[in-house]
Amino acid sequence: MRLGRRWPALVMFIFSCCFGIAQTPTARGMMSYHPYEAAGTFAHIATDGSFGTSVGLNGFTGSLTADVLPFVRATGEVGGYYGHGISLTSFLAGPQVGLHIYRFEPFVRGLFGISHTSINSSAFGNSFTVAAGGGLNYSLTDHLAIRAIQVEYFRPYGGGFHAADFLRVGFGVSYQFGTR
Repeated sequence: MRLGRRWPALVMFIFSCCFGIAQTPTARGMMSYHPYEAAGTFAHIATDGSFGTSVGLNGFTGSLTADVLPFVRATGEVGGYYGHGISLTSFLAGPQVGLHIYRFEPFVRGLFGISHTSINSSAFGNSFTVAAGGGLNYSLTDHLAIRAIQVEYFRPYGGGFHAADFLRVGFGVSYQFGTR
């Protein structure tokens, strides 16, 4: 490929991109300045028919996250979901890996813990639960971000569940705080 007379334009483009990246709020190592995050999300769980029919559960999750290593965080989460006489409460914790790219913060995480299910106000059982997936935060300010999307595979094992596969989709806000 011959650049001919286009090479000065290419050099200027690369040069200006380098200065643009240096001016972004997270250019310092491409990670957050804040080691802690508190997030609240609205979540919808699509079930697979484990309750006799496919049921959609709506609810909220609250999570706290703390830095462990530069790109690795520890996350704890509490969730409550309700619909059609069914309630599901979960307490999960696990690792989260993410990075900052300008104002975007994609993350991937795997959470493990316990969940409790009730049907028509009677206990259905406690289950070991796994939630694996990820999401995307978009920073509005230095501390406040929108959780644009969060999608996770949500699987309770045991209790009243023999083979349950749920999909959890959510969005919300996150607040990052603390100093390094």
